[in-house]
Amino acid sequence: MDANSIFQSALRCHQAGDLLQAENLYRETIQYNPYHADAYYNLGIILQSRAGIHGAISCYETAVQLNPDLTDAYYNLGIAYAKIFEYKKASAYYMEAIKKNPSDFEAFSNLAGILCEQGKWNESEACFRKALEIYPSSPNIYSALLMAMNFNPQNTPEKILLEHRKFAGSFSKSAHPAGYSNNLKSSRKLRIGYISPDFRNHSVAFFISPVIKAHDRKQFEIFCYADVFTGDEVTKSIQNSTDHWVVTIGMPDETVIELIREHEIDILIDLAGHAVNNRMSVFAGNPAPVQISWIGYPATTGLPSVDYKIVDSYTDPPGMTEQFYTENLLRMPETFLCYLPPFESPDVGNLPANSTGHITFGSFNHYSKISPDVLELWSRLLKSIPGARLILKAKSFACQTVRDYVKRKFSQDGVDTHRIEFHSWKLSTSEHLDLYNQIDIGLDTFPYNGTTTTCEALWMGVPVATLAGDRHSSRTGVSLLTNIGLPDLIAGNHDEYILIAKHLAQDIERLQALRSNLRNMMIQSPLTNAARLTNHLEHYLQVVWEKWKRSVTVRK
Repeated sequence: MDANSIFQSALRCHQAGDLLQAENLYRETIQYNPYHADAYYNLGIILQSRAGIHGAISCYETAVQLNPDLTDAYYNLGIAYAKIFEYKKASAYYMEAIKKNPSDFEAFSNLAGILCEQGKWNESEACFRKALEIYPSSPNIYSALLMAMNFNPQNTPEKILLEHRKFAGSFSKSAHPAGYSNNLKSSRKLRIGYISPDFRNHSVAFFISPVIKAHDRKQFEIFCYADVFTGDEVTKSIQNSTDHWVVTIGMPDETVIELIREHEIDILIDLAGHAVNNRMSVFAGNPAPVQISWIGYPATTGLPSVDYKIVDSYTDPPGMTEQFYTENLLRMPETFLCYLPPFESPDVGNLPANSTGHITFGSFNHYSKISPDVLELWSRLLKSIPGARLILKAKSFACQTVRDYVKRKFSQDGVDTHRIEFHSWKLSTSEHLDLYNQIDIGLDTFPYNGTTTTCEALWMGVPVATLAGDRHSSRTGVSLLTNIGLPDLIAGNHDEYILIAKHLAQDIERLQALRSNLRNMMIQSPLTNAARLTNHLEHYLQVVWEKWKRSVTVRK
């Protein structure tokens, strides 16, 4: 049997899903013909599907050496190198794929994603826009652009709103011609539907799972539409807390829309916005009479079919931000979210400064939130406190290129880079949280604040200094710190931010007291009171439902 015959057998096995046999036959093909580029490429696909990234890379690189016109191999090399955080090589291969095929919108989109991961916002947006030029009918690419725009400090709230309106102009749908058949009787339970790809070990789950569990089942019937690729223990916990668990992964948007209508959902709540794996196209289809955006996205959806956005008076003070939304704002009376501390939380350790002899600052926010202005301000802070250290943690710090850039920025500002410590992923939630036991003071990012990271820091006894801004994403810290009783840690400008952090650093007695008391302060605050927040939420749900019913009655 010759190499091509073996390769054809391998292809048949591959197409039939017999990956083990296909792998063996691809390897046999290569033994017979070491120059068979397609065999190397297909073997790489199988290895990559089993997380054998390094083996896949070797196969793809051999394939393009043997056949430089094998465009898909360059694209797959971009994916593979991005997964191991070698962003420089990933970018180079995506660019090579684009050079070979200038209409490869997926290569443009993926390149945009890793540029955003490196804080290269303008380049990222340009690539997303190029992808949209090629494939203008993709709501997913447009959503990715919108998400990326929130990270870029050069984008004003007005510019962000305008782009969201453009999204709506392209993807909004007309109301369903049949109207709604929902039961209008006041005596029956309201049907509430939550849609999310993040019913799993994800930040959104920390905030929605306690609410789902706390809902009053005498008044509300809860449906969860789960777009979860891989479930985990968190998924199981949420599934066990809801009345109806509906798996929608892989379903076309139109099918999900019809399913929601069949369930006669009264109020449909989006938990993703324009974040990855969202279902904005479902909400554009008006499957429920009342539609609300909450938790998972810091800006407007842009969709006229989404009626409300849940916020609070700290993230969105009356008169400050209404003009940046297409939704009406539902301001919760205290906090707009409720944090569920992880079950495996480690104990709060002793104040690190007592043993290290110096103050250690820290930020575990997504690297895309760390703007040049943030790095410059942190440099000023470190220069003002000789001996202080800074621990930074984000998945992008697994990339040497990113670490080198940050070191260079600190060095240019006169800060010894030995004072900076980098961490990327931790294997477990417990390990991640335990790293807070090495930090005395948390530093929030701006203009895009942390949310989960700030809650984690406070839970682990670490006070956080934040800078209040002009939009929801830059005022989350205001809400969290006010609700826990630490409004004095909220700065109004850069100089105040430095002063707050310095005063904390100089007040070891207060740091020690906060270390001992912050977890209890969290427990006693609205931030972890699921019953209280859910009661407020349910009140608003009843109000907006009654408002919709009145509008129906008037129309009739």
